Amino acid sequence: MISLSIIMSILICASCEQVLYAKAANDPMSDIDLTKMNFHMYSLVYSNSNSSIFVYNGAETNPPTYASPVTSVVFCDLHQSVQTWLPVSDVWFGVVTWITQPLAENMTIQGSVSMTVWMSTPDEAPALSGYAFGLSEVDSLGNPIGESSYQYYYAYGNVLGRSPAPFKLSFDVNRTVTKGHIIGFFVVVGANTQGWRYQVYFDSPNMNSFAELPILSVPVPEFSEVIEVIIMTMVLVSLCVVRRSRKKPLASTD
Repeated sequence: MISLSIIMSILICASCEQVLYAKAANDPMSDIDLTKMNFHMYSLVYSNSNSSIFVYNGAETNPPTYASPVTSVVFCDLHQSVQTWLPVSDVWFGVVTWITQPLAENMTIQGSVSMTVWMSTPDEAPALSGYAFGLSEVDSLGNPIGESSYQYYYAYGNVLGRSPAPFKLSFDVNRTVTKGHIIGFFVVVGANTQGWRYQVYFDSPNMNSFAELPILSVPVPEFSEVIEVIIMTMVLVSLCVVRRSRKKPLASTD
């Protein structure tokens, strides 16, 4: 089992580069289907003591489960004192990740992936805040494979509102996820105020958080109530906190 101290050291040292991809006009894979992966709360795989990291089963194609949304209250208590995709030195983050079951077959993701996540905050506006959505891949032992693909947005003041609302970001992906590997869809919210809270809503028809992926038509495994994904997939969260980015910010307001 991976200790929390190891996870935290990876959180600080990991460097994730955004994968950019331009699809050729004569691409033989132009018939790729758009698959909707809903984010569920089948079980909580991991959470840390200060409620700044949550990993959930699961992400798959079944419709939302509950009449009322599951709500995850996250505290931005993961500290980084290096430049991130937020243009300040000292930033605190909170992370939520949903993971798939090990894939039944190889899965090729090629094109624009979009993620929609319902969020809000009960706290006063910080001086600066932002969020990033993306996906990562780990093998059967929980080892990260390749680089995370993600997109981000930030603004001065509060990027979230007091009432739940859907937030959407898209990013380009060109990769084949190997059979038996696990995909994690992550949400990172950051602010320059330690302990800033935000809430994520999911697994309900009226507040459905999900990803839409351009993938080949391969089986997407559904979750079994008696199967738990190995705890080592906590490494997924290590790919969520982005240490640096070569991409210019999407938004910056003075």
